[in-house]
Amino acid sequence: MGDGPRALRPDEWDQLNALVSTVFRPSMFQDYPQLFNEPNRENLRVVADDGKVVCHVGMTERAASLLGCRIDVCCIGAVSTLDDYRGKGYASQAFQDACEKAAGDRVDVMLISGGRGLYTRVGCRQVGQDLDFSLDVAAAGRLASARPPGGGGFSVRRASVGDIPALSRLYAAEGVRFIRQREDWEMALGCGVVMNTPSDFWGVWLGDVLVAYLVIHQPDQARGRKLGEPVVVRVVEFAGQRAPVQAALPELLRQYGAARINVHVQGSDPVLGQVLSKASVTPGTPSGSSGTIRILNFVQLMERCRPLLIERIGLERANGLTFHADGAPGAAAGGFAIRRGRAEVQVRDLSSLARFLFGSHQPVTDRDVEPDGDADLLADLRGALPLPSLWYGLSYV
Repeated sequence: MGDGPRALRPDEWDQLNALVSTVFRPSMFQDYPQLFNEPNRENLRVVADDGKVVCHVGMTERAASLLGCRIDVCCIGAVSTLDDYRGKGYASQAFQDACEKAAGDRVDVMLISGGRGLYTRVGCRQVGQDLDFSLDVAAAGRLASARPPGGGGFSVRRASVGDIPALSRLYAAEGVRFIRQREDWEMALGCGVVMNTPSDFWGVWLGDVLVAYLVIHQPDQARGRKLGEPVVVRVVEFAGQRAPVQAALPELLRQYGAARINVHVQGSDPVLGQVLSKASVTPGTPSGSSGTIRILNFVQLMERCRPLLIERIGLERANGLTFHADGAPGAAAGGFAIRRGRAEVQVRDLSSLARFLFGSHQPVTDRDVEPDGDADLLADLRGALPLPSLWYGLSYV
């Protein structure tokens, strides 16, 4: 048995750097400063063997807002085990340890930047009802007609650290978002890596006022791109008014000399989805939030989201709901129930719960079971759900 899972010790930073550099790449500490820093050390869960750090599950903890409902989220990344120590169950132990640590910190939901068996075996699922759009030059050109009120036009230019207050205000106005610290912005612009790829930050200005921004993967740095393939621009985060966002797309194609631009639109943003559908003449491709999700604290999550349920199904029907879990927060097994008076709906396990709460475009697998129980209560719950799903952007680890 290894030593752990436990928090990284202060004298083990060099060992952790060696581990993630071996499994991933030598620049991991530079690319993910929001993960690998001393204040976050307790969230770097490791297993050591004979005094050597051989397995790691990294985690950040942040608040988030789902259409005004504040929840707490942890993001998992840099999960790694040295080759000679695989097959011992270290990663599974460290992952469950991270779940329990986060649950003890009153985190509601865990986001994982991956979908391998290590996660799906223990209830993690891709969720969300988002759309991916891929626009060619002609389609993007149809968006160039967006103009600010009163005439004139928008200007598109690089954003920098000095623009952080304005960038932060734009993101804070998004309905479904992380509640970011200023340090998150400083680290993202400082390292220039967003969602695992070197990225550029573009602002859209109306005169001297920043009204939107877009974060773009540098096309020549995109992983897996082969020599000679057409240049494709990927928008990995945007915020602000939607007219300047859409007006910036043809200009970004021109800036990069690209053939296509790809945009991920959250399910909570149906207006932009419709605009891009009409411009591209084809509907977006069904997609989900990046990676997978696991529910850590079902009861607390639903209580925190009760205001959203009230908006959707009314005060009396939503206030009568009670939420129940068989296991403790963070547990890997157990069922769930939602009751109203004598009526009850049961959800068998974590994977089925994730799909039920957040929706999914993914096909149902043999691991997923539809909720069962009182028909009227189930109809109300389907009217109240799905909850909106988060998109990583700068918060990816």
